[in-house]
Amino acid sequence: MNENENRWRVYRATFDTNIFVRSLIRKGNLANRLLSLWQAGRFVLVLSHAIIDEVQTVLSSRKMLRQYRYTLDEVANLIDLLDRASIVEITSSFELCRDATDNMFLDCAVSGRVQFLVSTDKDLIDDAELKQAMFEFGVEIVEPPIFLMKLEVV
Repeated sequence: MNENENRWRVYRATFDTNIFVRSLIRKGNLANRLLSLWQAGRFVLVLSHAIIDEVQTVLSSRKMLRQYRYTLDEVANLIDLLDRASIVEITSSFELCRDATDNMFLDCAVSGRVQFLVSTDKDLIDDAELKQAMFEFGVEIVEPPIFLMKLEVV
């Protein structure tokens, strides 16, 4: 156990792609704060190779680069940072989400034994059946402000 784990209860969390997108397109927001808390050891960020690949693909698209005016160097820096997360091999595969592309986050959350799947995606946040199914695996699907509150009370 490292020093930070001794001082706080350390949660494990998986982030949806939209959190990383928000961290790059607007500085100083909640997504950036959560990434800073991760870097400070307040929680363990658990990702899969599929999630990192999706983040890179989405952020490297010409449409996103033009619309939000960030650079490919900024994308590369973010991907380098994400490579330092706890990368898990997927051991469970789910077909529970209305949007099949979101199942990778469920797979990562369960395989990585996280307590929280953090997202702003309505397909994850608003699906009561999905939330109940994931809760049975010990995973709570929450929006960023809720996760931040959880971090601040531990």
